[in-house]
Amino acid sequence: MSPHSTRNTASSPPASPLRYLLRMARTQTARIALGFASLSISGTAWILLPWVISRVIDEIVAAGSAEPLRAWAVPLIATALASSWVFAVGYRCLFAAQTLTRVGTVRRLTDQLNTAGTGVRGRVSPGEMVNLSTEDPFKTGLFVFQLGFGWMGLVMLAVGTVVMWGLHPALGATAAGGSILIGFVAGPALSRLQHHQIAYRDRVADVTDMASDVVGGLRVLRGLGGERRFSERYRAASADLRDTGYRVAGADSWIQGLRISLPLALIAAVTWIGARLVLAGTITVGDLSAAFGMTALLAVHSGSLLALAQAYITARVSARRLTAFFATRSDIDLTGDRTGATGVLHDPETGLTIETGRLTAVVSAEGGPATAALERLARYEDSPATWGTAPLGEIDVDEVREGILLLGEDHLFAQTLGETLRAEPERALRALDTACAADVLSSLGSDLDAEVAAGGRNLSGGQRQRLRLARALAAEPEYLLAFEPTAAVDAHTESLIARRVAAAREGRTTAVVTSSPLWLARADRVAWLVDGKVRATGTHAELAGEPGFRRLTSRQEPR
Repeated sequence: MSPHSTRNTASSPPASPLRYLLRMARTQTARIALGFASLSISGTAWILLPWVISRVIDEIVAAGSAEPLRAWAVPLIATALASSWVFAVGYRCLFAAQTLTRVGTVRRLTDQLNTAGTGVRGRVSPGEMVNLSTEDPFKTGLFVFQLGFGWMGLVMLAVGTVVMWGLHPALGATAAGGSILIGFVAGPALSRLQHHQIAYRDRVADVTDMASDVVGGLRVLRGLGGERRFSERYRAASADLRDTGYRVAGADSWIQGLRISLPLALIAAVTWIGARLVLAGTITVGDLSAAFGMTALLAVHSGSLLALAQAYITARVSARRLTAFFATRSDIDLTGDRTGATGVLHDPETGLTIETGRLTAVVSAEGGPATAALERLARYEDSPATWGTAPLGEIDVDEVREGILLLGEDHLFAQTLGETLRAEPERALRALDTACAADVLSSLGSDLDAEVAAGGRNLSGGQRQRLRLARALAAEPEYLLAFEPTAAVDAHTESLIARRVAAAREGRTTAVVTSSPLWLARADRVAWLVDGKVRATGTHAELAGEPGFRRLTSRQEPR
């Protein structure tokens, strides 16, 4: 598969948030299994350590000397090491699994964006996209991490209950019943937390969306005098988010309070029962010490079960958003599998034909029809457009993306200049020269490793446009389709660019939507669109005899 493949290699989207969480965990099966095994050993050692100590206490008291300590030295050392070093192994495995699942989620989001393309537009807001790529991978990854510690808590509960039942059934029943009761008491609070988490997540997306909108349109808002009105709306939305956050914090505070108070109550209950059993002579002082130690450990790790439940609630809310996003589909058919396409590009809707190996200029008084025609020819939407003798819809989409490059107001990402151009240095410098963008390189310290800010904010409007053109030229596509690639430059620079592009792409297919006579003079063929249909084709000189065409392409008269 091409490195620029737009196909999503992931399997079909999960049907529910729970299935997504399970599928995500299965991608790290080996690490999670090793983490579970390590924490199981560590948890068993932790819960047995108080029992080993209690046996030492009883035998020392019975013998009246420290002699029994020698026999118990090996079990003491073994349980101490298992409860610490083995725990570290399990922690590292689960932390690695958490990190890799986060990375996997981000990669899958990227794959989904490549596959769905413009199908995402209008379905997922910019603010929601920010949260999908930042908060949600972290929360779903944290669930994997907490899953291991929840398992460790269950192992400790099972082992502790068995051991304490062996000391006395009342102790085992109290420990097990108390731990189960903690879950029942915390359940309603967890339900409230899920409800508030969903509402909070929705509000965060709305506020982030508003913030991203104002970043892109602040200058327009100021020009229209709408800055104050937006500020009031944003303040109201922020206040609503704050109030929703308070409700989340309220439910969360109950859970945190229960995590602390209920385990302490369980310790008190076991200690009281154990003390009475000691006074009655049913169990020894060492048994009481073991029961107290094991209950204290269970109390601490019963919090891990609540933490797991809390992490599951939070992860489920995020997974619900992720599964909804993964369910979005491309607005074009991706089932085409024909390869080896070649020949002219033809758009039946406008009658526009892009001949191979030539520079075609597309002239239209209205930019919309010409723009839409190039989008159809680049297969940005389904249409009857053809590539040679084959309908574009039947051709493998990866081959279309590899062979046909559509250049418009493409985004410039925060990365080095070399990474932006995506070509070896010699070809990158040649593309910059062809696009008359040498000043872009010099303004960044004449270094391809210099950083281009997100959106090209550290460049002027003309520099950004020429850098986009240079990036497209550096890709050396067989077919290059461009919208007004020199609209932001002066006439002298535009003339140089048109001449250099025509020379650099000689023998390749290029189409430019423009009415500039500087481009038209270099074009091998000109297509004139009127009312969304090709009115005439020919050279610039041939079409200049048409009054309507002449008015449209003359810079001395209004267009």
